[in-house]
Amino acid sequence: MPITLEIPFIYYIDAVLLLFLFVEALSKIYQSWAIPALVTYLTTGMWYFTEVFYTPERLTIFENFIIEQGYYQICLFLIVFRLLLPNFSHSLQKYQSKVTEFNWFTLNPNRLMQILLFIWLLLLIYGISRLNWDFFQALFPHGGRWSPKLWSRGAVGVETDFIVSAAGYIYALICAMFGVLFFFQRQPQAKVINLIAIAISWPSFYLSGTRNAFLAVVMPAYLTYLLTSRQQWWLKAVISAGLFFVINYLMLIVISFRNTGIDAYFQGTTTLNPSTKHLGLNMAEELFYINHFYEQGQLTLQYGMDYLAEFLNIIPRFLWTDKPLLGHEYNLLRNPSSGIQATISAGFIGRGVINFGFWFGPIAPAILMALWAAFLGYLWSQRASILRLALFLIGLGVTPNLGRDITLLVLWPMIFGYIIVRCLEHFEHRRVQRIAAYYYYYNDESRS
Repeated sequence: MPITLEIPFIYYIDAVLLLFLFVEALSKIYQSWAIPALVTYLTTGMWYFTEVFYTPERLTIFENFIIEQGYYQICLFLIVFRLLLPNFSHSLQKYQSKVTEFNWFTLNPNRLMQILLFIWLLLLIYGISRLNWDFFQALFPHGGRWSPKLWSRGAVGVETDFIVSAAGYIYALICAMFGVLFFFQRQPQAKVINLIAIAISWPSFYLSGTRNAFLAVVMPAYLTYLLTSRQQWWLKAVISAGLFFVINYLMLIVISFRNTGIDAYFQGTTTLNPSTKHLGLNMAEELFYINHFYEQGQLTLQYGMDYLAEFLNIIPRFLWTDKPLLGHEYNLLRNPSSGIQATISAGFIGRGVINFGFWFGPIAPAILMALWAAFLGYLWSQRASILRLALFLIGLGVTPNLGRDITLLVLWPMIFGYIIVRCLEHFEHRRVQRIAAYYYYYNDESRS
C-alpha cells in the first residue's frame, strides 16, 4: 500500500514561488545573473521539493510542524537569494578585469586542447604510478567505489595527501574542459583527438561509483550544448529528455553496483532492481532532522564555526594536525550506533540552520549562493574568452553538488581552474605582446 504524507500548505506556496522565480529568470535571460539563478532554482527544486513525492515514507517520522518549519526556511532562502543576487552581480560587474580588453581568442580551442592534454598526461602518469602502474585499473576502476583509484586517499588527509587531492581536482577540471572544448573545435582532426580524450578519461569517473564526481565532469558538456548550439529549442528539448533517461538509468546502475563493481552487471550475477530509487536526494529530510534535533535540544548552535572550519580547510592537515572535522556533532546524531559517516550531508540550507538557527540560518546560504551565482554571471559576461566560458560552464556543472553542502570539496576544481585560467591568460598576453613588439620593431627597421 503506498504511503501518503500530509503535505503542508507552505510547500505549495514555496513551489509556486520557485516556479515564479524560474519564469522571471527566463524572462531576464540576457541579464548576466539569470542563467546561474536558473541553475540555483533547479538545484533547490531537486534537493528540497522532490522527496515529498519520491520518498514520502522517509518523511512520515517527522511531526507536521517540523516539515512546515522546513519549508518556511526554504521560502526564506529563495526570497533572500533573489533579492541579493542582482545587487551582488551589479557590484561585481564594476570590477571587470582589464584583461577583457585582450583578444582571448588568440588562445583558440585547438591550442588550448594541446596545453590541457599535456597537463592531463602528466597527471595521468602520476596517478597510474600510485596504482603500481596498473593502467587498466586507473582508467577502468571496475571494482566499485571501494576499489583502488587514481586519486584514492584516506577520508582524513595525512602528511602530503593534499598533493593527491590537488592533483585529483585539477585532473577532474581538465576532464570536464575536454567536454566543453569539443563543441568549439572546428578542425576535424582536433575534434577526433578531443573525443578520444573524453573516451579515455570519463569512464573512470562513472565506474568509481561516485555520482557527483561523474556529473561534475559530464554536466558542463551538456550545458555547453544547451547554451551554444544553434539547434531549434524543440530539438534541444527532445535530446535533453533522451539524455535524462540515459543518465537516470546509468545512475541507477551506479547505485546498484557501486559496492560490488560493474562486473556484476555485465556478468549477470546481480540484476538491476526496477524498483531501485536514487539515494541522496534527501536534503529536505536532513533539514527536518536538523529542526527536530534543535527542538529536542540535542543540537547546539555553531555560530558560523562550520563555515570557518570549511574556509580553514585550505590548510593541509599535515600542517595543522588538529584541524576540526566538519559536521562532527550532526553526523554523530544521525548515526548514534555506527558513529560518524562521511557521506552524511546537511544540505546547503540545513548547514545554515545548524550554524545560525531556525530563521537566520537560511539567510547564510542565500548570501553564499548569491555570491556564487554573481561570480558565475561575471564569468558569463566575459564569455568572449573560451577560457572564461569554459570556467563558467564548469561552475554551472558543479552548482547542483553545492545543494548537498557549500563546501570546498565541491569548489576546489573551480578554485584551481580560476588560477590556471589567469596563468594561461597572463602567458598568452605576454606571448602576443612579444609578437606585436617584434613586428613593430621589424616594420620600424624596414622603414628606416
